[in-house]
Amino acid sequence: MKVSIILFWLLMFKVVIAQGTNDSLIIVAKIDSARTLFTIDPKLAIKISKVALKDAITINSKYLESYCLNTIGSSFYYEGTIDSSIAYHNKALKIQLVNNFKVGVGRSYTNLGICFIEKMKYEEAISSFIKAEPYFVAEKYNIGLSKLYNSLGVLFYELDQLSKSEIYYLKALKIATSEKDNTTLYNVYSNLANIYSDLRNSDKSIEYYLRALDIAKKESINSDIVFILNNLSTEFIKSQKFDSAFRYNSMALDLIKANSLDYHFKKNSYGNYAELLNFKKDYTKAIVYIDSAILFADQDEDLNKIYQLQIIKEKILFNFGKYDLAHELMVKNRFLLDSINDNNMQSKTNELEAKYETEKKELQIKSQTFEIETKEKQNKQKSFIILFGTLALVGTGFFAAIAFINFKKTKKQNLIIENQKMEVELKNEEITHQKELVDEKQKEIIDSINYAKRIQQAVLTGEDVWNKISKEYFILFKPKDIVSGDFYWAYNTPNNRSIFCLADCTGHGVPGGFMSMLGNSFLNEIVVENKIFKADQILNKLRSKIIHALEQKGGTQQKDGMDMSLCVWNKLDNTLEFAGANNPLWLVRKNENAVTELVEVKADKMPIGLYLETETPFSSVTIQLQAGDIIYLCTDGYADQFGGPKGKKLKYKPLIESLIKNSALPMSEQKMILDTTFNDWMHKHDQVDDVSLIGVKVV
Repeated sequence: MKVSIILFWLLMFKVVIAQGTNDSLIIVAKIDSARTLFTIDPKLAIKISKVALKDAITINSKYLESYCLNTIGSSFYYEGTIDSSIAYHNKALKIQLVNNFKVGVGRSYTNLGICFIEKMKYEEAISSFIKAEPYFVAEKYNIGLSKLYNSLGVLFYELDQLSKSEIYYLKALKIATSEKDNTTLYNVYSNLANIYSDLRNSDKSIEYYLRALDIAKKESINSDIVFILNNLSTEFIKSQKFDSAFRYNSMALDLIKANSLDYHFKKNSYGNYAELLNFKKDYTKAIVYIDSAILFADQDEDLNKIYQLQIIKEKILFNFGKYDLAHELMVKNRFLLDSINDNNMQSKTNELEAKYETEKKELQIKSQTFEIETKEKQNKQKSFIILFGTLALVGTGFFAAIAFINFKKTKKQNLIIENQKMEVELKNEEITHQKELVDEKQKEIIDSINYAKRIQQAVLTGEDVWNKISKEYFILFKPKDIVSGDFYWAYNTPNNRSIFCLADCTGHGVPGGFMSMLGNSFLNEIVVENKIFKADQILNKLRSKIIHALEQKGGTQQKDGMDMSLCVWNKLDNTLEFAGANNPLWLVRKNENAVTELVEVKADKMPIGLYLETETPFSSVTIQLQAGDIIYLCTDGYADQFGGPKGKKLKYKPLIESLIKNSALPMSEQKMILDTTFNDWMHKHDQVDDVSLIGVKVV
């Protein structure tokens, strides 16, 4: 799901440049694109973020401006340019403090603390983290708080204060577990495992590495999976559980090969494999793998790892009976250890480099002085020759100029004619080229939107979820353009509730597509992550998130948002709670006289988005369901379609009559009839809006 949404934002970022949409949405798309890239391609992330920053400044959005600055700062951090990262986080912090963006202030202080750890300025890091904490606590922003505690754990680990580090990691773990924040959970599990490894508690280290491995597998991040597998193999080797060590090491080697991972990962996997081969007394093969591991560590310029691997090689050579080679390597390792511990090595290198540069510049100055003196002697000799040569050239040039003027007069007329002919040809070529460019751009845009359509369809709730709601259902979904502004969503809770909705976002095509993805993401956060199952509360929370995301403040701003009908079906007592934003619910059932009727349950007359200066809470209605009832949810696209013999709107009355008339038919046939009726009515007219209709039967 996360990969699909990332791809969607990247594609939409490309498309909005050509088509244009709400300014805030464009900026959000650019920032989200950058944030998905800054660990992969930080330079590109910086470039995209700086474009977004200019846009945010243009529309005078201080919130988005600070968000852009923070993203640029994080991108510079992943690029390794820590001073630039600090500068941009400080710029963001200044705006956030002035405008009282509390969560933003907490994030900036946290980011600055992480940068200071990298610079080994530990006192400044602690100061930044302490400043961040009250802002997160005040806003009850638990995700930020868990990341802050994890960063404090990292800080105290760097200071070799393992007990303090463990305390903060456990605090982060408690919050991240309650928030189901997998990213922080992965980091905390890995960090706790490292602590217990240092404390030689392999059992606990393995426990936390296994937890981290589960998350890495769910997120399908191969580099993280290999990292954890290597560490698990190392811990099992320490505890002399060689079968387990061999199993995890083999998994790591297979992943490295399948994904062509580089020497950063190979040095650990090959080193562990060499140790295991040593245990199996396969010394010849062990030496091949340990030599490869040392070579990879050398490519990584990791002296500490080279030393560790050469210690393993000593053991292998000794066990193999190569005592002379083992002793020779032991001596070599002592020199290497001295090099690692020599704190003056870098300063000596710097002195030699400075001396070399100074001598090089002095040599260049002497060389340049010699060249100048030689040229002065040559110039004196040439001066006499040049004087007489000049007099001769002047005389010749005078007569040549007269002949040239006459030639130019004739040539000029011919050139005018030739230039006019070339201009016509160039204009024709330019027109042809411009047409080709337009055609190519149009194709790129259409291809991008088509791909975005496939991603949007993948994000929409699938059949496996709807079949758990009811085996008898249908979804009629007909986007006007390639990407739809309508969307449907469903979720089955662990406590026997089925929650489903149908929404109609502002606009269609690209703008509508943006809103639909925001709506889908926010519903997952509200219902699945935060476990809010009350219909009216879901709509109220969704409205707050939409207003905050789009920075809607009233006045003349565009009122982006969505209409929605949302149902919570409690299957324990067979009741249905309904809440609606402009869109009603239709319930078809047989009355006491066995006559089929359609009952309309009204929605609140307001959208999910900015509507009035004072927000009115959404209301909900509870209905007792009966076997055979059919629930219908519909957007306005079906009824608003122009067509028929007089080119008029279809309207709701024929739609309702059709639902009543065909309610006894199987749901698949109902869908086919509705689709055929719509297409026949539209005939040669263009579709005016996205069309969506859902039917769910109570069985």
